[in-house]
Amino acid sequence: MNRWFEAKGENSDVVISSRVRLARNLTKYNFSHKLKNKDAKQMVDDTLMKFEKMSEFENYNSYNFENLDQFQKIAMLERHVISPFLTNQSIAAGLVSPDENISIMLNEEDHIRIQAFVAGSDMETAYKNADIIDDSLSNVVEYAYNSKYGYLTTCPSNVGTGMRASYMLHLPALSGTNKLNGLAAEIGRFGLTIRCIYGEGTRGLGDIYQISNQVTLGFSESEIIDNLSNIVYQIVQQERTARRQYISRKRVSAEDVVYRSYGVLKYSRKISIKDAMALLSELRMGLEQGLLKVTAKHGFTIYSIMIGIQPANLQLIAERELTEEEIDIERAKFIRENLPLIQ
Repeated sequence: MNRWFEAKGENSDVVISSRVRLARNLTKYNFSHKLKNKDAKQMVDDTLMKFEKMSEFENYNSYNFENLDQFQKIAMLERHVISPFLTNQSIAAGLVSPDENISIMLNEEDHIRIQAFVAGSDMETAYKNADIIDDSLSNVVEYAYNSKYGYLTTCPSNVGTGMRASYMLHLPALSGTNKLNGLAAEIGRFGLTIRCIYGEGTRGLGDIYQISNQVTLGFSESEIIDNLSNIVYQIVQQERTARRQYISRKRVSAEDVVYRSYGVLKYSRKISIKDAMALLSELRMGLEQGLLKVTAKHGFTIYSIMIGIQPANLQLIAERELTEEEIDIERAKFIRENLPLIQ
């Protein structure tokens, strides 16, 4: 079964994924940051046991941090199965669907975090999938809910629907022309925020960015999704325009960059994460713009390679701890083995 990041969806030339995350807390316990270890363990163990007994999750994989080493946790983070916050928790557990598009985290910033991914721009389906899970869980646990304020959450900005919606975008043209700083200020006026997925600064590794809502109180789920989707659609059009303008002015140079990127990726024996992400970003744009064509491979996407070359996932494949140089060697090998041939 293909995982969500091994598939393409609507507007996938720019939009990598749509994600909905729901924050929920239980009436029986204090918020996670106020839980003592004994209570946190009881909350995690009891809740996980209830969820594992539900027929809806009979095909899901469950995990408990008691049984995972640090590399396994980080590898799950690299695949977006769990959050950075959960990675730093000593007591945590959860459930993951076979294609990893649905994840339920226990003892995150809130007691329960539900997240649903869909490839491409399809926020409605992401929300529908998360909502179905949310309704199922509410049958076996009691959520902390106030008739005036909505779902009660650790962070005040999540109170209300408890929903954060986000799109993951590939924006090489906009980031390459230094337009993202102005864009960040502009979308902030609409209650949205933009951040790098990999790395920090104005231009993240691989030119991958996440745009999400900041406030949930006072807005319905549909209002949050509509506002976010309308803004993201405009950004998608801006990125496409910037790509077309670049190629129309410098087509030969653009083709040269793409073919060089492919050559380095296909034949390198050692490559750093910084260089690999930059080259994969250039290759992804070239493929999406038709500057280069490759033989179709089942489940192949550039983003699946970007995830696969992250350090912890490479060490899981190797089944041992690797030195920094060995990671660079394994990264080059992974790319060679997974990059399709030019048509």
